[in-house]
Amino acid sequence: MKDCGRAIALLMLAERLNHRIYNVSSGRLVRYREVVAAINGAVPGANLALRRVAIPVAPDNYLDTTRLREDTGFRPEYDVERAAADYVDWLRAHDH
Repeated sequence: MKDCGRAIALLMLAERLNHRIYNVSSGRLVRYREVVAAINGAVPGANLALRRVAIPVAPDNYLDTTRLREDTGFRPEYDVERAAADYVDWLRAHDH
């Protein structure tokens, strides 16, 4: 979320944008197993697991962040492990 917010802020603050549409992402496909592994790493004892299901993967042109990089200089700072740990820390800090 922090990368997403920063990318949107960069787009809003840019003096000039060359396109009407920008992809905001890490620029790569993140598989469910990576998310589960990151959560399991951030939450001791979580022991989450996925069922094996075949899901077709579409072409990844929607992940192309070339426009965003060229027009704003955006580079993602969070990989899935860092993002999961950051979110778990935030949840713990804001649990009432």
